[in-house]
This record gives sequence, structure tokens and C-alpha cells, in this order.
Amino acid sequence: MHAQGAPPERSERRAEDIPKDLNELNRQTILRIRNSIDTKHKKYSKLYASLDHVRNRPFVLAITAFDSPYARLACQRASEAVVYGYYVDEERFLKEGETLQGQRLTSVRKDNLSEVPLAVFGREEFSWLSAVIFSSCASWGKVRALSSDPNPNIFFEAVRLNTSGVMPHVVRAKKSAYSESLLDGLRVYHNPSATHKLDVKAFRHLDVFQSYFSEGDAEWMYDQRDGLLLYRSVITGIPRQATSGNPAASSSL
Repeated sequence: MHAQGAPPERSERRAEDIPKDLNELNRQTILRIRNSIDTKHKKYSKLYASLDHVRNRPFVLAITAFDSPYARLACQRASEAVVYGYYVDEERFLKEGETLQGQRLTSVRKDNLSEVPLAVFGREEFSWLSAVIFSSCASWGKVRALSSDPNPNIFFEAVRLNTSGVMPHVVRAKKSAYSESLLDGLRVYHNPSATHKLDVKAFRHLDVFQSYFSEGDAEWMYDQRDGLLLYRSVITGIPRQATSGNPAASSSL
């Protein structure tokens, strides 16, 4: 199901449809993710909370935004705004340069100008939610990366975390020279106000990002390493007949 008024996620991708403003793309994605969590909140209250295997245990939601062709470009920005109220204005950075800094974002506006509050992990009504799992890379591109397809015309572009600066590591490679794990791109955001907290050990892995508040250290902790996958796209070349000229191409997320 795609957002009303937006092109379906499986529609033809055209250059003119690439978002011109990252902040507007993120606003739309934030609203869709926030709405999804609200829907699950109602479902949890009416059904899940009374189930024996759910009661008194951590409850985790897996969310992402694949409802329009270029939603993946939002990466983790929208999810972090929804759960923590933390936002990085990359549009400003691209235009003005200087440093890439985060900021507090308490709400966003719908098209009708009504305000939608963010930072759900700071709201008492969401104490049932122990953590949110997110990945913008759990797509057909992941299937391509993990497959044994010998096609020599599969090309990957990946953006990976650079812990030494704001500019990420960019990898461009044919499939034969590209590697990616099943967990690459997975991000786990823990709710410090959850009634039943999720054990951070449950998802602890070198390829998994986690953010959580350490009661012992009284500070936020971030499990991350240089090279963590942030974004990936795939282009698969489809050779035409020898007389037709250049090969065609199709893309995967």
C-alpha cells in the first residue's frame, strides 16, 4: 500500500521524480512512520496486550518506509525523528556546508497544517513499546547482494558510516567484488522509558547499529563501527541484442 497522492513503490522510476528537497521527503516519511506507529498502538491496546505470550514482555516494532519509489533516500533520518525527536538537516548541509549537526525536532506539520508530535519514546502512552527496529536496506537489493547470481551486469553502490568525518565511505562495485551481510543496515532504537526494556544483547552484532540509554553510565550509548551500511542501491544491466547498442538497465533498492 502506498501513500495517498504518491506514486506506488513499484511504479516506473523517473529522474524527474527524484526528491528535490530532502526536508520535504523526510517530512512525508516521518508522517507515514508516525501514523504506522499510532496504528500499531491501537492494535496493541485492543489485542496484543492481552495475549499471554505478549503480556509482561518487551514489545518491538519493525518499521520502514518503502511506500514510494525514492523513500529509501530518507535512510534513518525519519525514524530517528519519530522515536527520539532527533533530526539532521542534510538539505542545509548540502547548501551551506560547515558541520553536519543534529537538532531537536518536536513536531512536523501535515499538509492541513496540523501539528504531529514526535519523540514517541518520551511519551508515557508509548511506554509499551520497548524498541523499534529499522532498515532501509531490507529490500530486493539485499536479496541481490546475498544471492549467488553469476550475472556480471549487477552493480552496487553503498554508503557506509565514516566514524572519522561527516563524509561517508562510498563503495561502487560489481557483484563479484561486493559483499554485504544479512544484518548489514539493521538499526535498533531502544526506548529508555519502556515498561519492559529490550535486552541490548538480543541484537548485539558488529553489523547492527543500536542506541540505548545506559542507566549505569547515565548516558546514551551507541553500538556502531566504521563501515556500517547506511544506504545501498543496485543496478542490473540487461544486455540487448548485439545490433541494439548499449545495454538496458533496471534498478533495485
